[in-house]
Amino acid sequence: MAVEAGVVENAAEGSGSWASSSDQTKLSIYPTPIPELILLDTPSALEKRIGMVRREITGYYTGVHSKAQGIIDRWISVEEKVETRIKSFRDPTEPLNPGLLYTGISALTTSVLTRSRALPIRILLPPAALCSAFAYFLPGTASRVGAYAEELEDRYVPRFGEIRRTSVAHSGIAWERAKEGATAGRESVNKGVKSIVESIEQGTGLNLKAMGWAQEVKKEVQSVANVVQKDTKAIESKSSGGDSEDSKRLV
Repeated sequence: MAVEAGVVENAAEGSGSWASSSDQTKLSIYPTPIPELILLDTPSALEKRIGMVRREITGYYTGVHSKAQGIIDRWISVEEKVETRIKSFRDPTEPLNPGLLYTGISALTTSVLTRSRALPIRILLPPAALCSAFAYFLPGTASRVGAYAEELEDRYVPRFGEIRRTSVAHSGIAWERAKEGATAGRESVNKGVKSIVESIEQGTGLNLKAMGWAQEVKKEVQSVANVVQKDTKAIESKSSGGDSEDSKRLV
């Protein structure tokens, strides 16, 4: 009986092991999926170093390019401002072609004529001739340039502008006094000539007025006085023009 029981037990164990092995080796009715392979990109140390250097060079180039572009933009802006300012100086009623040509010729001629003179004359006369010719041939343009110069003067060196305007005012007063003195001198010369003629006529009994001598003397004195008066009027017109520009700017 014991032997039979052992045989039965061994048979049962064998059947169980066979059933488990058959379950493990049983094939599915569906196709087995192919496993997906995932590749991980792991750069090497050399690649990392090359990438870092490339990024640094690219960033440096971008910064330099932006700075250069900023400088170019600022320069273009300055050029546009200068061009606009120069165009604003031009008076549309004045032709620039002959005026600028005459101004340059005047400055060049003065420079040639004063090249053998003293050093102060060679330094001062050509710019003075240039400014005078510019104000004479292009008065409207010169007025606008002077107004802009006064604007810059008031903006950056206001103290110098005050001193200059005070000096111009004092010069105008002194010139008025000199003009009055010239007028008084002319009248005194006329009176002196008249008194001399009358005294000669009374002493000699000659009629100098009839002879025409006194009239010639008076004409000479009158011509000299007229020249002085013309010069005073020219300088007065220039000074009054400068005063009117100052008054317009102040208004």
